[in-house]
Amino acid sequence: MPCGAVVYIWMIGIDDDVIYGRELRELPECIKLIREHVSDDIIIYVHNLAYDFQFFRNVFDFTDVFARTQRKPMYARAAGCEFRCSYMLTRLSLDSWGKQLNLEAKKQTGLLDYHVLRSPKSKLSEDDLIYCEADIKTMYYGLRRYKMKYGSVKDIVLTQTGEVRKPVKQMFSKNNGYHFKITHLQPFDFEEYKRMKASFWGGDTHTNRRNACKKHKHVGSFDKTSDYPYQMCAEKFPMTRFMKTSTDLRFMKPDVYAYIIMLELIGVKSKCSTTYISKSHTALADPGWKVNLDKIYDTKTKKLRRIPKKRKKLVCDNGRIIDCEKVVLTITEQDLDIIKRCYDIKELKVIAVWRSRKDYLPKCYIEFILDLYEKKTQLKGEKDFLDLYMQSKQFLNSLFGMMVTDILMPDIGFKDNTWLEVADLTDKQIDDKLEELQKKFFKNDLAYQWGIWVTAYARRELLEAVLHVADDECYHDTDSVKMLHYWKYFDYFKEKDAEMDAKLKAMCDYYDIDFERTRPRKDNGKGEAVPLGHWDFEAVYREAKFEGAKKYCYNLASAPYECYDKKKKKFVHMHNIHITVAGVPKAAASQLRSINEFKDGLEFDRETCGKKLLIYLDGNNACITLPDGYEVKDKYAVCMRNNGYTLGITDEYATVIGVINDAKGIIRFNVA
Repeated sequence: MPCGAVVYIWMIGIDDDVIYGRELRELPECIKLIREHVSDDIIIYVHNLAYDFQFFRNVFDFTDVFARTQRKPMYARAAGCEFRCSYMLTRLSLDSWGKQLNLEAKKQTGLLDYHVLRSPKSKLSEDDLIYCEADIKTMYYGLRRYKMKYGSVKDIVLTQTGEVRKPVKQMFSKNNGYHFKITHLQPFDFEEYKRMKASFWGGDTHTNRRNACKKHKHVGSFDKTSDYPYQMCAEKFPMTRFMKTSTDLRFMKPDVYAYIIMLELIGVKSKCSTTYISKSHTALADPGWKVNLDKIYDTKTKKLRRIPKKRKKLVCDNGRIIDCEKVVLTITEQDLDIIKRCYDIKELKVIAVWRSRKDYLPKCYIEFILDLYEKKTQLKGEKDFLDLYMQSKQFLNSLFGMMVTDILMPDIGFKDNTWLEVADLTDKQIDDKLEELQKKFFKNDLAYQWGIWVTAYARRELLEAVLHVADDECYHDTDSVKMLHYWKYFDYFKEKDAEMDAKLKAMCDYYDIDFERTRPRKDNGKGEAVPLGHWDFEAVYREAKFEGAKKYCYNLASAPYECYDKKKKKFVHMHNIHITVAGVPKAAASQLRSINEFKDGLEFDRETCGKKLLIYLDGNNACITLPDGYEVKDKYAVCMRNNGYTLGITDEYATVIGVINDAKGIIRFNVA
């Protein structure tokens, strides 16, 4: 069956007036008429330009396209216009944009049936036109607020991260001494850059293999309040260039220096149910190493099959190393203690060590974070200050992203109506980009190393909690831990909160900042205090099941389990199952009748799932005649289809956790 798509309506707004057109080729003509009455270049916002751009290729000759990744332009210029992406700016769907900011117009979700085949010849109902008009008006009222904020449309930043980047730039704009210092922290050569990239492990997300693929009752969830902003305020970060130092780890001073350590570990074996070293962050001495188990469960044949014993040892727990003969990795000093607590290691060889003197982040930057956190806390739920609350929340979330923006991104090219193949940077391109960092010092605002240590500190605190909870832990993700027998651990988390406060107090004393600014109050300053970085008891799950990273489901103990149905005159079961599955909309939980169904092999059907499959058609759109007689001629299109999702685990993981799911239920066996 041919795959294709056709534009059956386009809309363009001038203020809150909406112009419609049915044929895509009419759009350039409309823009040409508008330009006759406008002297300056026109800026046109498109919500999710990445999608519409593919169709625009049929009618526009683009002269300048800027993108970070292929098929996702941030702006594109053609016909005297600059098309910008409003999704990149907001990171919100149109529906969420209207609702979260309580805009004067909102997307009319549900009014248009997407399953109806339409063409430019199709007759559109009044509801269809209302739906289309609402999309444009939602964008207009949302963008009008950005225009009021920045003064003019052309001055609006391109991305959500760019929004917070602007005030940060202004903060340091007249401080040349700061810019010289930050420039000195930038990598001087490619080897230094690679070391930094290798030591950046990001957030930690994993399921405890002892509790994976089982249904648990009464699972408690603790999470940290604004974890990354807390780390930026409370901890010390590399403030000098990393220099090579002694490989004798006994002389390390982790309170004074930040360390990048390259290690070779021999005879690595997990000594608890917590695994920490990710295979993706290591360099194995032999890339051909395979799983070393006598038998492995084959999820297709539903049988155990033998594994040749000749292969070298590498046993993984869903990507985390359990048992390995030899591995090379690059870590920070924060990772070292966690690795030693999680693994027995026959021999630890230090290949090289680099160190940098630590200090707090600049005072003005910390005060900026505290201001944002105060506004976010105080204004939550205050309808009159919704814009300010959303901005503070967005800025806090973007601060970390600013730090870890890759400084050596490959160039994304678009020429002659074609996306050019993305090639690795050449040695000369790398040298040129690194040299530019040193020359254009005024462009350097934050250091990449700081982002590395934000996540390193967060991982250490998270894993300390995970190791304390031990086999009661079910799942952890970046700043949260979900566990059995949660009531036993309240005192532990209170002790940790006191430690967090002590670190913040030390920073406040160092910079002469009022400590109360780290614990603002809700309800516009009149409610209870919400201390930065504290562990918060989030919820109790009546039942929960964890199938792997970003794959779990639960129902809340606070939600009613049954309610009385007056018509049926009996108590009926309430559907309150929630899911978190990467790439699957949460609404797909409606397919589940019980948590028992959430297991290996579960298929979310394409209608219920809500997941979309995008097929980009570059010159091969189906040029056919539709049932209403309309002849499709456009060669470039995106075919969007409903797509299902099958929950699954690998054969290796099924063997490691000792769980087999089949039609009869769950069979368990022991792995030697």
